[in-house]
Amino acid sequence: MRNFGVIGMVVALVALPLLSGASLPPNNSNLAPVVASLAELHARLRIPGVAAAIVIDGQMVWRGQWGNLSTTTPREIASITKTMAAVLALQEVEQGHLGLQDLIAGLPGVEVRHLLSHTSVGRPGASFHYNNQRYGALTSIIEHSARRKFAQLLETRIFGPAGMRGTRPAGNSVSGVISHVEDLARYLAALDGDDLLGERQKQWMWMPISPGLPYALGWYSQSYGGQRVVWHYGQLNGYGSSLVIKLPELRANLVVLANSSLLCDTQHLESGDLTRSGVGLNFLEAMAGSRPAESSAMPTRRANFSPRGPSAPHPLPGRSLGVPNAAKRPAKGTPPGRSGSASPGPPNASPSRGRARRSVTETTCVHS
Repeated sequence: MRNFGVIGMVVALVALPLLSGASLPPNNSNLAPVVASLAELHARLRIPGVAAAIVIDGQMVWRGQWGNLSTTTPREIASITKTMAAVLALQEVEQGHLGLQDLIAGLPGVEVRHLLSHTSVGRPGASFHYNNQRYGALTSIIEHSARRKFAQLLETRIFGPAGMRGTRPAGNSVSGVISHVEDLARYLAALDGDDLLGERQKQWMWMPISPGLPYALGWYSQSYGGQRVVWHYGQLNGYGSSLVIKLPELRANLVVLANSSLLCDTQHLESGDLTRSGVGLNFLEAMAGSRPAESSAMPTRRANFSPRGPSAPHPLPGRSLGVPNAAKRPAKGTPPGRSGSASPGPPNASPSRGRARRSVTETTCVHS
């Protein structure tokens, strides 16, 4: 079982010189267009500072900076905080304390996964509507499930195990974490292993709940060149933006921070298509090759991750439980055990799908 209460292993990263527009090692010259596009973006948009890093197979193969921002300069990462909230939620699922199909009290038909995927507005699960207020409801849901404050969970379950020593937590699931490029590189590298989440939980987190949706659970998700691509951007009006990109099967990652909103503002990434970003497209081409003409920027693979039906070998943990009350929860400090089944839960909980689902009480949810 993963021990979230103990500071974990620091992800080993290659120490490269912090030079403006640092050169790539010879064996990574295929990434040169990525570096060139960052330099061009900095110059063309007159962004005061840009810092970035590329991590492949757990190693930082390159890092660089332009202007007045370094790879260790702390910046608020805005909505990239949402990806961390998703990790915490899936940890609770993994430990059997929370179900992705648990209903949200006061929002008819809305489940935890609908909040995570921004599909809670309208008919739940049918369409994508980015909604910070609904996503913010996950703060108290996660805190209720884990019986600890959100900021403390970030520190002990993500920052510690990933070795993110220069990162400060937020008190909510929407925004507010302060970090820097090198710590975010450690975060993405930790997700390439199992220090933060098991493989099954990561598959749930990175696959949209319905075909054609651009957002999975806390992450944008699309296909490119036959590869799953998960990513997120963050934007602070006028003075900051951030972008993280991950190709899970290739263990390839890119982190970019800027002290201007122009990094993302001009790319219209709210559409859910990373290929609108020149930096993003160059990274995808470098790692996954040119996209075949028939390939779609939107998610296409779904069968193996359907929450229902005989074709799903790993159905979603939609156990009919909701969040168990304190009397049914294991005593604090009692390991609940790492889930090895599709319907994790404490020993006294029935995983039967035939039972009516209990509701997660969430008083902060407001209809929008």
